[in-house]
Amino acid sequence: MAGADPLPPDDPPRTGPSPADLAAALDLDSDEAEQTVTRVYLAVVQHPEPSRSLLLAQGMQAPLVDLALRLLADRGLLRVHSGGQVEVLPPDISLPALALAYERQAREARSAAHELAQVFFQARAASRGRDAGAIRLLDSLDEIAAATAEAVASGRERIRTFRTLSPRTRAVFASPIHSHEETSRGVGGTTLDYTTVYDTAVLEVDNLLEVLEARERGGERARFNSAVPFSAVIVDDHTAVVDLSEFDPSGFGSVVVRARPMVLALIALADQLWDSGSPLHRTGQGGDRRDRTILALMAAGATDATIARQTGISQRTVERRVRALMDQLGAGTRFQAGVQAARRGLI
Repeated sequence: MAGADPLPPDDPPRTGPSPADLAAALDLDSDEAEQTVTRVYLAVVQHPEPSRSLLLAQGMQAPLVDLALRLLADRGLLRVHSGGQVEVLPPDISLPALALAYERQAREARSAAHELAQVFFQARAASRGRDAGAIRLLDSLDEIAAATAEAVASGRERIRTFRTLSPRTRAVFASPIHSHEETSRGVGGTTLDYTTVYDTAVLEVDNLLEVLEARERGGERARFNSAVPFSAVIVDDHTAVVDLSEFDPSGFGSVVVRARPMVLALIALADQLWDSGSPLHRTGQGGDRRDRTILALMAAGATDATIARQTGISQRTVERRVRALMDQLGAGTRFQAGVQAARRGLI
């Protein structure tokens, strides 16, 4: 490698050595290799007429110089011409361009992640079959997440979900907004009908309304109920993932259920919770929209403090609006106000 020829003139960008290549060349770890690449770049930036020979004269090893220059050329930061002369591209142009390239790669990776996950879990669901293990114990939140993704990927028609404010639910709500907008797809990319009943405790989650709107764009229909006992995701009538992290924050003890009688029992519970739940519609504009949101949150069981946090309105203002709305609706209780609002089509 010490006798390697300089790079050919105006060599076009290509897939070149990575920091790992540099590390392997001189028995360095990747951090040390990347630091050396940075050192080479700073050296050529600071010299008006940089060259390979200049870098060697500064005591840098030839194999590392050649590999570093190749990597920097691949990143679009410089060109190496015949004779080893180095042309540094203006950093105010080349570095933003490199950053944009990395951002584009990151977007493409994020975009492909959902589809590739579907392929991954569909392949494993198909090979496992429905009769493989009536009950499978899960040990962690990560295993709950993986089992849920696998179950959804095997779906053909419908997902029923009910959720308490468990650690797993908190993790779901903490996901980036764009992930909530993803449509749930099963076998062959089939769009799955998706309904969820949330326990009213979920109303305490920060930015709840933003997340629910994103999930609605992804196809989820949601209701709230104060009687949700634990969390579960039920796919068609063949698989359920029961999340018991409400009782053990680590997720230990949660299960994947494939025994059909147990799945049917969970479906019956899900349907009962759905039928007795309250939707959280948010329609209208301006002040009308604000009052409808307050009514919807009231009907879902939210306290004044929760309504204030979710809407960004002071609690004192919420209390005044709640009293005014109850008077307008002729309601003696918050529950009656929600019922009257629903009957009049206000929520």
